[in-house]
Amino acid sequence: MHEFHIDGEGGRSYSILVEEVDGTRPDLAPILLDIDLQTFSEPTFSSYSAAALLHGARVFLLRADANVIGTCVCLRTWERPDEALLLSMGVRPGWRGRGLGQRFLAEVLTVLHERGLRAVRLLVSRDNRRAFALYRDVGFQEADVVEDSRSGERFVVMRTDLPHTLASTAP
Repeated sequence: MHEFHIDGEGGRSYSILVEEVDGTRPDLAPILLDIDLQTFSEPTFSSYSAAALLHGARVFLLRADANVIGTCVCLRTWERPDEALLLSMGVRPGWRGRGLGQRFLAEVLTVLHERGLRAVRLLVSRDNRRAFALYRDVGFQEADVVEDSRSGERFVVMRTDLPHTLASTAP
């Protein structure tokens, strides 16, 4: 994975790295839960589902030096095995607004493409304007709208073809 540097407060420089997690790391479940709680208004994962995702999904970490500052979880879809669903992505508060989410997601998409995937889909609330803008900036486009039958909340389904994404985010 590629490494890059950013400057933090007080002139400190951080080495930023995206890491694909090996499924044998159950110690990371609390980190997935913690970043999830800092990112979304309600919990996405339980302890069980976080541990299960570490064994069955592709989990990526965004690190600043040795500290995990972001997570991204992707699953292959049943209907289209060459397509993934981006289930969750979050960056800790204090690290947001520096372009890290865009670089993190671009790196994740590159790895998924290298693994043979051709497209990625995700669901995002239209009310989550920052996430919606991030996904558009990386090349996702609106594909559909789905509604949560329990809450009535509407989510936008966004999709990107990976070769298109890679071309549009190259430096």
